[in-house]
Amino acid sequence: MNEAALDQLLLVALVLGAVALLMFWARSAFIGWRQRFTEMARVSLADMFVFIDPAALFKINLAAFVALPLVVWVATGSPFLALLAALAGAVMPRITWAVLRRRRMDKLILQLPDGLTMMSGAMRAGAGLQAALELVVKESPAPLSQEFSVLLREQRLGLPLEESLRGLSERLKQEDVDLFVSALTIAKEVGGNLSEILERLAATLRAKAVMEGKIKALTSQGKLQGIVVGLLPIFLAGVLYMMDPVAMTPMFVTYWGWGTMAVIAVLLMLGGVFIRKIVSIDV
Repeated sequence: MNEAALDQLLLVALVLGAVALLMFWARSAFIGWRQRFTEMARVSLADMFVFIDPAALFKINLAAFVALPLVVWVATGSPFLALLAALAGAVMPRITWAVLRRRRMDKLILQLPDGLTMMSGAMRAGAGLQAALELVVKESPAPLSQEFSVLLREQRLGLPLEESLRGLSERLKQEDVDLFVSALTIAKEVGGNLSEILERLAATLRAKAVMEGKIKALTSQGKLQGIVVGLLPIFLAGVLYMMDPVAMTPMFVTYWGWGTMAVIAVLLMLGGVFIRKIVSIDV
């Protein structure tokens, strides 16, 4: 066997080894991604009391991650836009979960003052703390009844009240819930009229909700302006592409065009961050 044949065999062996290593890395990365996704989905869905098989959600996300870039690539012929579509398909579950959790927390915060008023009335009538919590679970809608039912189940299993309240605070991570937990903890440690404390806390939370509603109404115009300004370049790019596809095509298929779109995307994100800082007011 001559030297040229040996070089070819060596090259083939190196290529096969590289392909095998790449396949092994891809398989390991896929398994790790599936495990992280299913675990995050299981915990996230359990926190929101949504009972869906995480494996089915992973299959849907995988289909979106594969199909969406192909559709964008076929429609536009741009690898850059296809890459952006793949990234969007990858982060979409986290964004969806964040939006759903935010809506659930907003609904819970709106229900909390009524629940505290209900507890206060029950305790004024002579009921104990556990009976007042049971009343809230029976009479309040979700998600407040769901979270308080978890608190009650932990109490029935023998968990101390302080640990149950601490778990509630850590699970929800809301300032209003922290105030409720602090009120119950302090009242249990130092004593006092718990029904009156809960009534005052409910009034405070209602006033806080009213103030936050006014702030949202006053800053809604700035948020809308930020959305319009952010979507305007994308809208204009689409209009220009429909009017003159030949002139706009280099924007999507050349390195200069990709760099220009990257700079525009960074500037849009910076503008969104600044607008968010301006219109976000903590009460």
